[in-house]
Amino acid sequence: MKFCTNKLNVLYVCRLFNGLETSIKYKVWNPTGVPTIYRMINALDKNPEYNLDLVVTSKGDQPDWHYGLVKKINIKHLSSTVTILYSFGSKFGKIGLLFQETFHLLYILIKILFNRYDCLYVDHANIYIGSIVSRVRLLPVIFRLMGVYPAMRKVVSDNGVKNKIFRWLYRSPFSMVVCTQDGSGIEPWLKKSIEKNVPIYDLINGVECKKPTLDQLTNVYVKYSIPRNKILVLFLGKLEKIKGIYEFLEGFGIANRECGGDLHAIVVGCGNQFSCIKKMTHGDKSVTLIPRVAHSEIFNFHKIADIYISPNRLANLTNANLESMSSGGCIIIPQSQPDTFVDIVVDGLLSNSAVYRIKFPPSGDGIAKAIVKLFDSPELRSTLSNNVVIESGKFITSWDDRIEKELKLIKSIVNQ
Repeated sequence: MKFCTNKLNVLYVCRLFNGLETSIKYKVWNPTGVPTIYRMINALDKNPEYNLDLVVTSKGDQPDWHYGLVKKINIKHLSSTVTILYSFGSKFGKIGLLFQETFHLLYILIKILFNRYDCLYVDHANIYIGSIVSRVRLLPVIFRLMGVYPAMRKVVSDNGVKNKIFRWLYRSPFSMVVCTQDGSGIEPWLKKSIEKNVPIYDLINGVECKKPTLDQLTNVYVKYSIPRNKILVLFLGKLEKIKGIYEFLEGFGIANRECGGDLHAIVVGCGNQFSCIKKMTHGDKSVTLIPRVAHSEIFNFHKIADIYISPNRLANLTNANLESMSSGGCIIIPQSQPDTFVDIVVDGLLSNSAVYRIKFPPSGDGIAKAIVKLFDSPELRSTLSNNVVIESGKFITSWDDRIEKELKLIKSIVNQ
């Protein structure tokens, strides 16, 4: 990396997210997910005020990425060189994990000692690195969280050795914590886990709303063999149990029978349940399963969908949901969870006249009843669609504005 005294030199360390794998494999920058991450990388890469040094760490559940211990590659449409750090894989067990994290930590420490960076930007998967660097006071450290999830909550209450270590890591003297406000109940967790003197900023992700052309919509119908004479019900997200994919398919199946087969499901996403879902839906002409689409195509699916369902138990201000809101989707989500604070913030942002709420935990029966209700009432679908655009427009900004806020936060700690 070439350093310039008139630029801010940012060492950006993040894990190899699924949404970045294709870009790295084919060396063409075209991420299929994690816009929170890739849009920040884009901004730091393109903005003339910054020098970006990007390090991507492959973790223990990604043993197929055999690039050697350290591999530097150039990716088309990304001016910064990308460094990939090897994952030792799960086959070595806990010892392999220890070697992996130690190797990643030592590599970053050496980079910091022999280069001149203004700050370190590190994600949750690389908290060991962020914690040590901040405690040794080598650099200002921005710790980046993309919401709060069950394993992180367990850290606060469980006294196991691993959780005690993580509590110590979370209480590191970071220069700043930036957390995505995704509805996952971040407020109580941040208050308990992060050191009191550390500034915390919670930001709702942005949306770059694109209105598809008629030709683009026609292409979606043709490309994926989606029927035009059915009410289309959309699921978009990771195919994981916690995200409610099985409840979605169960509820859709029940509703489709009650609606005389006039429904068609579109399922877009990958995840650890993809193979099971593929087998489960094989031969079912009422379900279209699509593993991956470019992020630029997402709005095409939101536009053609009559009903969008998010049976997510973890959070419901996700990127996919925000995009559906901006597109005027007729949205079904679960009620909030007062015990974990999940989606409490959503209650204050969106009324029942903007989204259709079902009982928590979301069940196949509950989803089915909601689908049938909306199927029988085009007027209600239209009302929800119009109101969600109005209400979400009060808190959803463009991605450019959203990223600009974060860039200003980086400048604020560097210029202190």
